[in-house]
Amino acid sequence: MAAVLLIAMYYTHDTYKHLHQEEDGTLKLPFTNKSSDSSSTGKKESSSIDITKKVDSSSNENFLIEFTVAQLSGEPSEDTFVVKTKPEWSKQGAARFVELTKDKFWNDCRMFRVVKKFIVQWGISGDKSLNKKYKELPDEGVKTSNARGTVTYAMAGPGTRTHQMFVNFKNNKFLDSQGFAPIGEVVRGMDVVDRMYNGYGEKPDQGKIQNQGNTYLNSKFPKLSYIVKARVIDSL
Repeated sequence: MAAVLLIAMYYTHDTYKHLHQEEDGTLKLPFTNKSSDSSSTGKKESSSIDITKKVDSSSNENFLIEFTVAQLSGEPSEDTFVVKTKPEWSKQGAARFVELTKDKFWNDCRMFRVVKKFIVQWGISGDKSLNKKYKELPDEGVKTSNARGTVTYAMAGPGTRTHQMFVNFKNNKFLDSQGFAPIGEVVRGMDVVDRMYNGYGEKPDQGKIQNQGNTYLNSKFPKLSYIVKARVIDSL
């Protein structure tokens, strides 16, 4: 099977040469546009806030996060799915996920990358200022496989987890060796996740989303499914 063309240039040839091509075309990793979070000189912006200090990353508590999503399958609709965080898989990653929820970061986020039989990716806020708020998390190792329904950070390479997430539509074990570490799993509503609008595929540009927010997405990709709100709940 043909090797995958990897857009995230932070991966070397040795890293991605083992990836394979999906039957419906070339498959790209769940990457983030790292350069869009930096200044033109390539340096981090001084206004960034290390919000992880507000989170107890040593906690083993599992949280249930309920996502209310709209425009499923590109049609007027609304439903929910629930993610359970798994700090035993990734303590800092799970803690950041909860912090993003409490900060209402997910609200109005578009599911901007939906690839059939692979993943649905989101996590670029329509509020441009929020995208500069979170510093990168260190890697923690892959403790469980990228099975169907697991939730994982998208990356631009080692040590680049920030706020972009994806849910695996199927078992994507090949992502494990690339350092993609799940931090939780969908425990209710995976059928809702399956209904995220996939008509635009890879077309939305991450750099333009970062720079123009939802103005760009609403204009060019109006049918995208999106998160209405996300909240911590006590039980299913």
